[in-house]
Amino acid sequence: MRPRSKIGLGCLSIFLIVFLYRVLSVYQFRAGDCVADPVPRVVTPTYPKRLLVMTYNVQGHAALVKSEHMAAIAETIREAKPDIVGINEAHKNTWQSRFKDHVEQLSAVTGMNVVFGESYGQMGGQFGNAILTRGQIVKHEVYKLPGAGEPRTLLKATIRIDGGTVDFYVTHLAAWEKFNRASRANQLDCLARHVRSSDHPYILAGDLNAPPEAPEIKDFRQDNALQICGPTDSTHRVMNLTIDYIFADRGWKVAFARTLETGPSDHKPVIAELTHD
Repeated sequence: MRPRSKIGLGCLSIFLIVFLYRVLSVYQFRAGDCVADPVPRVVTPTYPKRLLVMTYNVQGHAALVKSEHMAAIAETIREAKPDIVGINEAHKNTWQSRFKDHVEQLSAVTGMNVVFGESYGQMGGQFGNAILTRGQIVKHEVYKLPGAGEPRTLLKATIRIDGGTVDFYVTHLAAWEKFNRASRANQLDCLARHVRSSDHPYILAGDLNAPPEAPEIKDFRQDNALQICGPTDSTHRVMNLTIDYIFADRGWKVAFARTLETGPSDHKPVIAELTHD
């Protein structure tokens, strides 16, 4: 067998092993339900005057081969000086993180308060979303999202900050773009149902795994409960697609939104400054 053929066969074998591992140890073959409060609530007008918000898929598994990956992620966040950050792909004591706690690492370096929401457990560790903030986390909840495959969740935190109180949501939706469009559509519908039940002004951030022109994103953007705040450019370095977003209720004004070029992740961080008179 030629050397190139051996290399190709080896790469294929590794891909199949990883794929089978994920299917057998992570994926769940169920439709799932959206458990959200169906009763619309009166939003208490507790807007802070200004918030700088970030959404960041940190590519946590890269810490397996890059020992300084999370330190560089934390420095990227610290340099941007956000008030609240939604984190995707955070690991707590998984083999991909070298059995380290990404959430504790980020909190220690940034000095921000943190809460973690598990999407699934794996070999004694956990994988999911997190929220960092310089405000006070009053309470938090984790909700399962519908869809088969890798389990997805929505993390909600009620945060007191600068004289206001907000509900901040972070999520990471189903991958595989066109092949998982139906799952994402159900998940997006679930997100809309959750934000409508908020008691306070709200913000939704995360990796939605589909570009703005995707039908499910177009439908989601037509919901009158939300306005898009960012990004303004592509957010995935490899695919060159916009898939990371910040949304908010329509009581906010968007002073600016930017996609940052810094950081070691395959996703770029997105920031938006939200204001309220």
